Amino acid sequence: MMKPNEQPPPPAAETMPVPTDLPVPEEAAAAAPPTPAAGAPPPDPMAELRAQVADLTEKYLRARADFDNYRKRMQRDLQEIRIQERLAVAREFLAVMDHFQMAQEQFDKGADPAVVKQGFTMIHQQFKGVLGGLGIEPLVVEGQPFDPRQHEAVTEEPSAELPAGTVLRQWKAGYRCGETLLRPAMVVVSSGPAAGAAAPQHS
Repeated sequence: MMKPNEQPPPPAAETMPVPTDLPVPEEAAAAAPPTPAAGAPPPDPMAELRAQVADLTEKYLRARADFDNYRKRMQRDLQEIRIQERLAVAREFLAVMDHFQMAQEQFDKGADPAVVKQGFTMIHQQFKGVLGGLGIEPLVVEGQPFDPRQHEAVTEEPSAELPAGTVLRQWKAGYRCGETLLRPAMVVVSSGPAAGAAAPQHS
């Protein structure tokens, strides 16, 4: 307790906090950006530009070399695929060739012509089977309207049965593979009834 006539003590002086993260002179000098030495030439912007151009040129040449290697590799792979496809097709026809050769040998030995003919008929069926396995099918043309997209007219003949512009018969077979035409059929086309003949009647 304070006594009468006793003066209160003066207030304590406020103390300011001392910052602890201020750099010391050595650290401040190290953190400051380097200043060019007295008399040193200023940075050359063209030198920096030339360095960038050299870097981009190197990257371009590297990318171009990688693309050339990729292109050559793709060409080799494509060539190998084509070779394998040709080999696969050739293997399908080897058995047909074997049977054809055997039939020819039998014919040369004087075998019964009927037997030889039967052998050739079987070979023909085998050949058609190989084509079918490859997706190749003959065109059906007889009695169909002439279509220049898949027919090639050899000649015209009058017909009392079929109207003009209709395929009378096939002279050489045409083939397709899927939707792709391999060869058009060579056909004889009807020119309609002969002069003076009655036109065909259709129900």
